[in-house]
Amino acid sequence: MKYRDIPILMYHDVSDAGSQWCVSPADFEQQMLLLKKEGYKTISLHELQVGVHHDLETSQKCVVITFDDARSGVYHHAFPILKKLGFTGVMYVVPGWLEGQEIPVQENYAPFLTWEHLNELADYGFEIGSHTFSHRNVARVEAVTLVKELDEAERLIEEKLGRKADHFSYPYGEYTQALRDAITVRYKTAVTVQKGFSKLPGAYARQWVLRNTSLEEFSKLLKKPTLSVCMITKNEEEHLGKALQSVLSVANEIVVVDTGSTDRTKDIAAGFGARVYDFQWNDDFAAARNESLKYATSDWVFILDADEVLGEEDVAAVQEAVSQEGIAGYYVITKNYSNQSSMSGWQPNTLTDTLAHSSKGWFPSLKIRLFRVGKDVQFAGKVHEMIDEKLLISSGRVATLKGFVHHYGSLVETSEGKKRSYLALTQQKLMQDPLNSKAYFELGVQYKELGELELAEKALEKSVELDATASLVPSLNLAVVRQKLQKMEAAQEVYLRILEKDSSHAEAQFGMGFCYFKQGNLDKSVEHFRLAIQSNPQYLEAYGNLGAIYEKQGQLALAE
Repeated sequence: MKYRDIPILMYHDVSDAGSQWCVSPADFEQQMLLLKKEGYKTISLHELQVGVHHDLETSQKCVVITFDDARSGVYHHAFPILKKLGFTGVMYVVPGWLEGQEIPVQENYAPFLTWEHLNELADYGFEIGSHTFSHRNVARVEAVTLVKELDEAERLIEEKLGRKADHFSYPYGEYTQALRDAITVRYKTAVTVQKGFSKLPGAYARQWVLRNTSLEEFSKLLKKPTLSVCMITKNEEEHLGKALQSVLSVANEIVVVDTGSTDRTKDIAAGFGARVYDFQWNDDFAAARNESLKYATSDWVFILDADEVLGEEDVAAVQEAVSQEGIAGYYVITKNYSNQSSMSGWQPNTLTDTLAHSSKGWFPSLKIRLFRVGKDVQFAGKVHEMIDEKLLISSGRVATLKGFVHHYGSLVETSEGKKRSYLALTQQKLMQDPLNSKAYFELGVQYKELGELELAEKALEKSVELDATASLVPSLNLAVVRQKLQKMEAAQEVYLRILEKDSSHAEAQFGMGFCYFKQGNLDKSVEHFRLAIQSNPQYLEAYGNLGAIYEKQGQLALAE
């Protein structure tokens, strides 16, 4: 097995106290006996970190056992069992609690360990890590408080035990990117309360063991759920390598269905270990997607396109997601990077958008991309193919993934021929289902991209008329098209309908401001640009337009 696939078990207390975090001594013994029976050995976090860093494999079945908070039940109940079986573990200490300071008010656990107990555990082979000095949520404190929490915990651990704390556990499991970066510099490893097998530097995920965890459930915690990444391709040699590279650490298999590439696409896919299958293109994206599902052999499927990638935080989110019980699939937000600020939901990039590349911003789209494998789960839709949520809910609920997919296709100018091809497919869809509001929306967007604005307006009007969900997206696109047609009053009518439903809608406020600007009403334009900024303080285009108006009015101080 790969070191990155080794489970880290998260315990707190082993006692008969009433908290859900307290595993009974009898249950703990059964869990450890199961590990022994199945041939597991415990390894240190140090060994795990080296193996993960160098992407190593081991022929043995390994596990890391961790305990948070340093409760006495671990010493009195867990330690004898571990010694008997030749197992060891990791203890994360809150020195302030051991010193009698900052004791939690609500107690439903065994008391804390003594430093003498910790010395005995460390002499046996336990690694002793820091859980901060007082268990403060260091993701929400000032830098000076963070440093104090870490320094004081490390000082006491070294003073009392004569050992350096090389490992860290985030209190409450919460962290920011900046905190993770700081912790990565300071410690060899750090663990969170995120579930799963992710080994993100500075944020290793763990598998929870709770009071009500059955032996069957415990056994499942040891086995990493498998994932098939499925994609369809045609002449994608420019981007495909980056897409495949981004999922190598999470995919157990990659399935590529190729619809007629004449470049190096298939060779590149094979070079990344993908299984490549040919498929005769039949003007039906759903059919091609479903062909890829035929070859998926894992527990879960993730759908990715060749011009998309996952970041390391997104990979961690996927690994956490597939470890959840009772969930059949996940909606995933796609960040479609684009320089077209008129796109619905477009927002400028921030410092956290580290994968934005050369784009100015992005707009979101949402669809089910991650789901459990099932014979009844199929795509539908010749162009904008989708998984029907109804096909999943029989085996669990559908949630939303914490991570994102990063899509760069909107930065590349789509060829006229491809746009016409999409248009024809959508027209076919409408012939089969003439009351499909979503198809009319797609048709309107395609006409807009082709510059055929009058036809776009008619299609979007029909979409708004038929849309039973009262979504604001078709309305927003209709207003933008009317703007482009210089129908400012007609555009404002639509924007006002949007604002009646959502007064904080930044794009609608911006659109109102733009229309008033074109009509020469600068005061009203300023009012709506300000409201757009109030709704989205990072709306750079609104700031730019506001500054231009102030400059035109001679208010140079405000323009700056």
